[in-house]
Amino acid sequence: MRKCTLYVFYILLFILFVVSDLFAYSARKDNFFKPQVGLWFGPISPVFETADLVDNNLGIGMFFRHNTPFQPLKVGYETSYQYFSSRGVNRLYFVPTYMNLLYLLPFNLPVKLQIKAGAGAAWMKIKPDNVSRWNPILNTGAEMSFPAGRFVNIGLRLDYYYIYEKYIDNAAINGHIVNAGLQLYFNISI
Repeated sequence: MRKCTLYVFYILLFILFVVSDLFAYSARKDNFFKPQVGLWFGPISPVFETADLVDNNLGIGMFFRHNTPFQPLKVGYETSYQYFSSRGVNRLYFVPTYMNLLYLLPFNLPVKLQIKAGAGAAWMKIKPDNVSRWNPILNTGAEMSFPAGRFVNIGLRLDYYYIYEKYIDNAAINGHIVNAGLQLYFNISI
């Protein structure tokens, strides 16, 4: 009877160690690899020929990202609202909406570094001509973020937009815009 009690005690002790290790693993699991929704806010700057037409301003945007079977890769959808004025009469309303792929760089750092590239379209309204249309865009960028809790990450972003307009008759230039901003990610548990 004493041997049986000792065996039961050892088995329970073993189960307790295994179960506590499993609970510790789930607590250590990286929340960054969950689907995310977020917001960003920051300066927006036209560059190259576009900078001659309109001035810098502030922009705001939102995004949604979902995991893929290949863990460092995510698929994202982003949109934002950007308004550019000028010292003259030119004004530009720019609302890009696009899909992108984000790749988490494999560096073991306290911050997460990502690069991204995507394509989509942007609704643009140009003043004083009062012309609005959808133009194709390409996007590339980089992000850095760190966890600020179990469900929240804080980050910095840098984006470049290439606005393809030369397909339009009499269009002389394409558009170029650079965004930088602070962003807030919310990790979603599914």
